[in-house]
Amino acid sequence: MTQSFRDPNRQLPFIATLDFPDLSRLTNDPINYLPFWPPMPNKLSSDIPKFEGKPGEDPSNHVMTYHLWCAYNSISDDSICLRLFQRTLIGLATKWYIELPRATFYNFSQLATSFLTHFQLPVRYDNGTELLTSLKQSMSTYISDHIHEWRR
Repeated sequence: MTQSFRDPNRQLPFIATLDFPDLSRLTNDPINYLPFWPPMPNKLSSDIPKFEGKPGEDPSNHVMTYHLWCAYNSISDDSICLRLFQRTLIGLATKWYIELPRATFYNFSQLATSFLTHFQLPVRYDNGTELLTSLKQSMSTYISDHIHEWRR
């Protein structure tokens, strides 16, 4: 009687097609800690704003909302704001964060600038240029109609 077993080193073919994050990067920390920073607070409000990085999300609004949340929770130390920011990120934004170079940021302003640069530029469009190149104007069509259609 033969016994069938699976080779633990063998991967199924479809595994190679999946877009797994680099798990070794999960331990990456883009913050450059300084020894004189105060400890993190033990209790934090659970209503911290979240940002996923989806098209249509406004990264500037997220940074402003985060600043207001910090102020409301009496968090004024820049190093604490810097270290807490990662807790606001989910989805694609988390992937961006863990792929940042190790020990890059000393203050929140540096991290916020990198965050805004990444999620605002390049500007993302749901529709490509095909729609623009396919527009044709007739005598009864106004350009404002095309602009409205393109925006929609």
